Amino acid sequence: MRVACLDLPAFPLQLVWRHEPAWRAHPVVVIDSDRPQGEVLWACERARRAGVLVGQRYAHALSLCAGLRARVVPGEQIEEATAELRAVLHRFSPRVEPGEPGTLWLDGDGLGRVFPDGRGPEGSAWGMAIAQALTDLDYRGAIVVGFSRFATYAIARATRRGVTVLASDADERAMASAVPLGRLDIAPKLREALARLGVTDVGGMVRLPGGGILERFGRDAHRLYQLAAGERWDPLVPVAPPEAPDERVLLDDEDDDVERLVFIAKAPIDRLLERLAARGRALTALHLELSLKHAVGKVTLRADCIKPATPTLDARTLLRLVHLRLTNMPPAAPVNAVRVWADDLAATREQLALFAQKPRRDLRAADEAVAHLRAELGDDAIVRAVLRDGHLPEASFGWERLGRVVAAAPPAERGAVRPLVRRVFTRPQQLPSQSRFVRDDGWLLSGLEQGAVVRILGPYVVSGGWWAHELAREYHFAELRRGDCLWVYYDRNRRRWFWQGAVE
Repeated sequence: MRVACLDLPAFPLQLVWRHEPAWRAHPVVVIDSDRPQGEVLWACERARRAGVLVGQRYAHALSLCAGLRARVVPGEQIEEATAELRAVLHRFSPRVEPGEPGTLWLDGDGLGRVFPDGRGPEGSAWGMAIAQALTDLDYRGAIVVGFSRFATYAIARATRRGVTVLASDADERAMASAVPLGRLDIAPKLREALARLGVTDVGGMVRLPGGGILERFGRDAHRLYQLAAGERWDPLVPVAPPEAPDERVLLDDEDDDVERLVFIAKAPIDRLLERLAARGRALTALHLELSLKHAVGKVTLRADCIKPATPTLDARTLLRLVHLRLTNMPPAAPVNAVRVWADDLAATREQLALFAQKPRRDLRAADEAVAHLRAELGDDAIVRAVLRDGHLPEASFGWERLGRVVAAAPPAERGAVRPLVRRVFTRPQQLPSQSRFVRDDGWLLSGLEQGAVVRILGPYVVSGGWWAHELAREYHFAELRRGDCLWVYYDRNRRRWFWQGAVE
């Protein structure tokens, strides 16, 4: 079974160089905090030649190297870069194990036909493909294709650059034996103790008796000895590849109208783009799957792959392309389900910024829609409610033409209690008369599905209008069995009940 180890030396430094390419020609360090007493965590070769070492204070490092550049690389940035790297490596193996930052292992079992080597050594095509992916991501490191987890890791730490393909177990053991212990992340005390015994490489440690290492240096040293000698099985612990996000919607009734299908597809496409943006990805291809229900009861799937000109997170562009595809190639039968998913890659900062700045409600598009309705149905087709001075509820509001759509600006909520809203009819609706033999809790106001009245609050008297036409109303809040709350009143002059609105 083939195993590939990928090691990116000084991974936090490489992240700094990715964001600041011009700094590759200058001495650079990574510090834990941007202050004079900050500690140097990583230092490039140019900084080391100037005397800058890991563990020094930032002020001390500046005194040794005047042109020193420094950056703080937070742990979240390292985790995001590792997740991005792992997602790319999943294209070359379904089993990828991340180790310490900058070190990953790939399982090559069963990939011989996917990456055929021709006349080259087995695994060379696989290793070169991984190296090309690293180059595209602007990373530099070593890739070792071998047979064991520890040996490939040790060789990768020693070579530091390029692709190494090992032909056999014997070649792997011979090359791993020559790796200096200083290249491995082992405890300094253990390395110094072995050096006093004349052991400076992996091969020298393997030649020592295992029992003596356990007794003298402890379990951690004995575990390292077992891994180097091949006496301990150290299998890969891979992380599953991230699931490709997909969104779907089920239709209540089958539909074959193109305009309605495009409108139905808009919601899952918007949700898909939100999920991609949250992962820092951009869409390169949209897969649209329609479930077609034929007259004979047979259900078939139609799959379309729609590719925009460039990677995008713009829903309008995708919807135009979907509309063109369905218009020129309409579905052969009514559709009862829509599913969308995407091929994606890392999004640029500009794409993510545009997606984040794009409001969820496009007021300009709303104004265009209002203008179309006004032109088609007349100027009074689109109106909005406005408050007016009136004694009665039906006279306390009116309607005026809507010129432009404005963004909603609700007041900040005070506490966890949501305010109640009264929905008022333009004209009160007359209710059936209540039988004198039926109590209030048996009164049906709105039909059987809402249930009978279970409680009435009131009366709240509204009277006036003596100067023109005297009015006398007794308002009540009627709670129904289903939970609805109706706003009703009794008109004393007409001796009838009326339904004024509802409370939500």
